Amino acid sequence: MAKAIKQIELVQPSAQEEQAQDLAALLEQLAENREAISSAIDIISQLQKAGILDIIQGFLHSKEKVAAIAIEQVNQPNMHNIIRNGFNTVDFLGSLDPQEMNIMMSAVTKGLDESADVMKKNEKRSIWGLMRALRDPDTNLAIHSMLGFLKGMGKEMGKEHTHYKTGE
Repeated sequence: MAKAIKQIELVQPSAQEEQAQDLAALLEQLAENREAISSAIDIISQLQKAGILDIIQGFLHSKEKVAAIAIEQVNQPNMHNIIRNGFNTVDFLGSLDPQEMNIMMSAVTKGLDESADVMKKNEKRSIWGLMRALRDPDTNLAIHSMLGFLKGMGKEMGKEHTHYKTGE
């Protein structure tokens, strides 16, 4: 019969063997992620060519000075208003319906195009021409829309600022 194993000897790899195993694992990861690594290298190369890496490196080397300047700028009296207004703007944009906003922005773009055409022509418009323009369905819709905008704005202003209604 065979002898019973009473003690297991744990073989510790040498430092060179550990390094070889680590290199093999690293090479395997490189091979598995070749496309991603190639893209990352391309991005870094483009950042270097554009000088962005130099800027980032400069920031990192003088981070204390940059932080001091940033804190000094944030402590300016107007900066507090800018920060608050930024938060209010983000809240406002978040409250808008994206589809309605898209429609309105398309309308504004078309309105600016029409306005540029009118400015290029530099024609004078008579009172009768204005009256005729008011009968145009597109002009009438835009005016009606603006009146709705002004009415909604007035309602909201009246909620928080009663002096607008009373004139006091």
